[in-house]
Amino acid sequence: GFRCVTDECPIAVFMVVFQSIVGCIIDAFIIGAVMAKMAKPKKRNETLVFSHNAVVAMRDGKLCLMWRVGNLRKSHLVEAHVRAQLLKSRITSEGEYIPLDQIDINVGFDSGIDRIFLVSPITIVHEIDEDSPLYDLSKQDMDNADFEIVVILEGMVEATAMTTQCRSSYLANEILWGHRYEPVLFEEKNYYKVDYSRFHKTYEVPNTPICSARDLAEKKYILSNANSFCYE
Repeated sequence: GFRCVTDECPIAVFMVVFQSIVGCIIDAFIIGAVMAKMAKPKKRNETLVFSHNAVVAMRDGKLCLMWRVGNLRKSHLVEAHVRAQLLKSRITSEGEYIPLDQIDINVGFDSGIDRIFLVSPITIVHEIDEDSPLYDLSKQDMDNADFEIVVILEGMVEATAMTTQCRSSYLANEILWGHRYEPVLFEEKNYYKVDYSRFHKTYEVPNTPICSARDLAEKKYILSNANSFCYE
């Protein structure tokens, strides 16, 4: 024998339609959950690395704060850009205590240098000028300072176009004054080779000024005036 749904059994017709709709909804939820899990960029930020220490050294005649970032995967990070903030407590002129005051650190936003092509490890540079919150800090002040610099790297995952963000931070005692990073990019015959075993290593630069950037600028100004006077 056999059975089939006819118009004389409206409940059976309703149940067949209801079953089809519920089945489509369940399939959509399962497929959506699987796709969301596959596209989630959670693991991507684990392949973006920051150097263990930041450094302060001269670059192009200016005192600079620097740290290094790298991408351990072969796939690129699209529209990658960096930001940095200094966190410290302060008391306002009205006597209000702010436990975590956030001050932006310029890493080239005005000129577009903050946008990077992370095909190999890159050193991010913050020029310590008169607009920098580190302008009045000498090496001795840095050793005794109490602040934290938060560094942020953002970009889109190439495969999924989803935004990912990676963060790190440096305390004052994690900033090495008078150091530079060891080179990690070496030229072979037909290609460049990155040695990540040297990524976190630094070397000391003995001739780095230990005074603040303000004092260094004033000394250069006095010296330039003295040279001009002697020249005249």
